[in-house]
Amino acid sequence: MNFSPQSREKHIISYKCNFTINLAWARITAVYNDEENMIIVKFGGTSVSSKSRVLNICEIVSKRVAERPVVVVSALAGVTDLLLSITKFPQKSKNNISKVKELHVDLIKGIWKEPSSINRIVSYIDSVLAEVRKLVKNHNLAKSSVDKLSSFGEIMSSYVVSEALKQSGVNSQQVLATELIVTDSNFGEAEFIPEATQMKAKQIIRPLLNNGIVPVVTGFIGSTKDGRTTTLGRGGSDYSASILGYCLNADEIEIWTDVDGILTADPRLVKTARLIDKISYREASELATFGAKVLHPRAIRPAIKAKIPVRILNSLNPESKGTVILEKTGSKNSITAISSKTKVTLVNIYSTEMLLSKGFLARIFEVFARYNISIDLVSVSEVSVSVTLDNKDSIGSVIKELSAFASVSASEDFGVVSLIGEGVVASSRNISRIFDTLDKEGILVKMVSLGSTDINVSLIINHEKLEDAVRILHDQILLSNTNYIGAKR
Repeated sequence: MNFSPQSREKHIISYKCNFTINLAWARITAVYNDEENMIIVKFGGTSVSSKSRVLNICEIVSKRVAERPVVVVSALAGVTDLLLSITKFPQKSKNNISKVKELHVDLIKGIWKEPSSINRIVSYIDSVLAEVRKLVKNHNLAKSSVDKLSSFGEIMSSYVVSEALKQSGVNSQQVLATELIVTDSNFGEAEFIPEATQMKAKQIIRPLLNNGIVPVVTGFIGSTKDGRTTTLGRGGSDYSASILGYCLNADEIEIWTDVDGILTADPRLVKTARLIDKISYREASELATFGAKVLHPRAIRPAIKAKIPVRILNSLNPESKGTVILEKTGSKNSITAISSKTKVTLVNIYSTEMLLSKGFLARIFEVFARYNISIDLVSVSEVSVSVTLDNKDSIGSVIKELSAFASVSASEDFGVVSLIGEGVVASSRNISRIFDTLDKEGILVKMVSLGSTDINVSLIINHEKLEDAVRILHDQILLSNTNYIGAKR
């Protein structure tokens, strides 16, 4: 085919443009389709708060470089509380900022010995604290500003950890989650937007991994589409790790804490508590909701959706295998663990109007919803409703409204014991054993709730008997199960 000089030039220009576009698209596609193995490793505040613990992180990560780790870190223990207290006590802002600096400087001087390195890293801390001072000049901070204030702890800790990794020979780079995790504008407890976050995470994190760089990401924080800093709620660094695991299709999400894993009961209450080797997503979710402190209640939701294993490990005891959370464990335990919560409010609502009435329950729950009070457990009879609450704020106003159409009483003298396991309600014998055991010890159950997941039996007990109930049920029922596969601590 013959071209005129003019048409040939146009054809060449068109070809070059198409080639450039196709090359760029190929590079983008390569990033998005890069599904090489990688893991998420998250370290909490206690794991980053001393020289020995930061060096532990460096040792753990350096041994895992071949697995392409993405590190997520919390703020140093106590730092977020110091920052947030400025909003309540503005007169203490100077003192609190000085304490925050002191915590970081002590850590930096413990890790580095060369004055030039110390000065460089302290200079970064000073630049962040300068932003804090600028922000808190306005004493009446909006919710968005409070979230921004809360974010500075993770910004400082991630820089320190990233620099410590470099010193230990690991090529690393600090990454601010405000550039990765896109959220709604529910400041204080924001929810991530999956599609937007997945796009950003792959664009930013995958190229770093492909170049042999270990990203050190700020936990707990994200940003709205218009760039305003948000936080994911207390304990949200676990959630950050799970979000990134979901968005990057990680092989595993590791939550490094200061305990060996998930135990059959709170070891502070039960000396015979054992380490659980494996636990299901459903069981872990129930434990997190009903009192277990080792895991944030929302943390494994993204992992569940992507069916990614979550492992709980101890940064002070890296040799421990920890607890792995899976979709299914194959365990035949009738009861896997027992958790408890204290200071629970029990509200009893009685009205003969409930009998054969439609919409009465909706009327009750609407009152609680209006005051933003979350209900944990519910028990319903023909003419009464009993509910338990954690949040006692505005309870007086709720009782006043409910009293307009029902008889209402409330007491804060209760706690909740939850027996959790995939087989807990599989046999009526389990339920009878629970009540027979408590009855022999003279422990009265005020209310019972069977979870809708069929893996949770929750008992409302007077708080004075709560610890006794946990120990008795653990030792006499959970440990007597011959199918139990947990390991002694």
